[in-house]
Amino acid sequence: MPRSIPPVALRLVLAAAVSAGAILSPLAATAATSPDARPAPVYSGNIIVRWKDAPGGTALMPAEAAAEQVRKVAEQTGIGLTVKRQMGGNLALLGVPAGKGADPEAVAAQLRQDPRVADAVPDRWLRPHDTVPNDPEFAINQPYLGSPAVIPGAANLPAAWDRSRGNEGLVIAVVDTGVLRHPDLAARLVAGYDFIADPLYSQDGDGRDGDPTDAGDFVPQGFACPGMPAAPNQRPSTWHGTRVASVLGAVTNNGQDVAGVDWSARIQPLRVSGRCGALLSDTVDAMRWAGGLPVPNVPNNPTPARVVNISLGAGTCSSFEQQAVDELAARGVVVVAAAGNSAGPVEAPADCRGVIAVTAHVNDGENASYANVGPQIALSAPGGGCPNSKVSGNTCLVPPSAIRTLTNDGDTTARNYTLVNSQGTSFAAPMVSGVASLMLAVNGNLTSAQVTELLKSSARPHPANTYCTTGNNAGNCGAGLLDANRALAAAAGAPVPPAPPPANNGSGGDDGGGGAVPLWSGAALALAGLFAVLLPSGRRRQARR
Repeated sequence: MPRSIPPVALRLVLAAAVSAGAILSPLAATAATSPDARPAPVYSGNIIVRWKDAPGGTALMPAEAAAEQVRKVAEQTGIGLTVKRQMGGNLALLGVPAGKGADPEAVAAQLRQDPRVADAVPDRWLRPHDTVPNDPEFAINQPYLGSPAVIPGAANLPAAWDRSRGNEGLVIAVVDTGVLRHPDLAARLVAGYDFIADPLYSQDGDGRDGDPTDAGDFVPQGFACPGMPAAPNQRPSTWHGTRVASVLGAVTNNGQDVAGVDWSARIQPLRVSGRCGALLSDTVDAMRWAGGLPVPNVPNNPTPARVVNISLGAGTCSSFEQQAVDELAARGVVVVAAAGNSAGPVEAPADCRGVIAVTAHVNDGENASYANVGPQIALSAPGGGCPNSKVSGNTCLVPPSAIRTLTNDGDTTARNYTLVNSQGTSFAAPMVSGVASLMLAVNGNLTSAQVTELLKSSARPHPANTYCTTGNNAGNCGAGLLDANRALAAAAGAPVPPAPPPANNGSGGDDGGGGAVPLWSGAALALAGLFAVLLPSGRRRQARR
């Protein structure tokens, strides 16, 4: 029987762009009324196609041949198609006349009937998966990186750092809004790329280029993002990519700001999300480029990534996303993706086969009330929020957890570097990406499938008598809770230590005050000063029995 999700009022200051996913939109919050309900996709009006007679391997179909294909298909279907651009993997982005694009799925279905077309999917918008608690009067410490013997949902990183603090020869790609050169992050960055093709949404005045700096994703008052009404007020920039990157790789043990999961690997920013979010067509090209696969009219990646983090998504996995994931896996690239924040099913690309799909739990180990779950989930990682069982009416009954991240206080363009508290599967995913990179530092011969299986086999069980262990929910939250120390032991082929006995504090989302995270050589975790929130974004999910 479908799970019941009663309405939960958000008591947040709406300071982040709904259209960019900084908080959940009302549509996203109300759409997930059953395990099969997803927010309706928002389409760009273009169609992505794969040709049946495309060259094999990485060879590209000549532009003249592609244009001739489009002409014949247009003649056959009566749809006045135009080539927007060629994409990696012998895909093409086709434009559709305004009068023909009212039902993109119908157009794609019609194109799939043509004998020259192997597959066709509407281009769609993807949204970052995060929420931002923004109540400044409530401040507590959040030791979610520490020992599960103290904090049941903690990632057990201090013991893992005794095994490895990473390898600077490894690269983690962050497919997101780009990054800012925050002083606690800049030293970790390698050259990336800006994949936003449309200047209307890029905010930097041009299309694709070699500068992945986050130009801001603010939405001006009166601007209508695709599929959304005009913004009644200006929606400020979220600096989402900087926040995500800081979770997995802020400069650590430097006495400044926050600690990252991996102390050494380089971070490659790939900018796909600007004003209104990210397009599938841009995201697929960025995923491919991240792993060293060619993309037309983009220079080859000089530092291909072994791990790709994607903290955004929407819809269900298309054959094009699956193709990118499969080709990356063949090159040994690990793809980690956030499951989504609509308290519903897992969203693409996290639901693609071979992706490490990550849901979120709070400090006491219980699944976060907003976090998407489903059979595609590999495991859960700390993401902040309110435990499912601690939501009553309009209020979270315990202080909610949060993830401390680097950010900027500019509402539109960047101004002063600062810190902020974040919640969402967007910040659970980079926890897993950072641990995956540490595992590869221990054993560089691991395949993407082996990394996935070792993360799952080393995970700690979900807490008893919570959503993920009740009724029919078992299996929908993945193998368990991320345990970095056990994962690194497994990667090295060493005996996996027993799971630490969980703390018995029963305090819900907060789970203790300051000082609970052991520091490595005086590393400043800077987890104080978290802002209060009476309820995380999303809805409470009731157990299915």
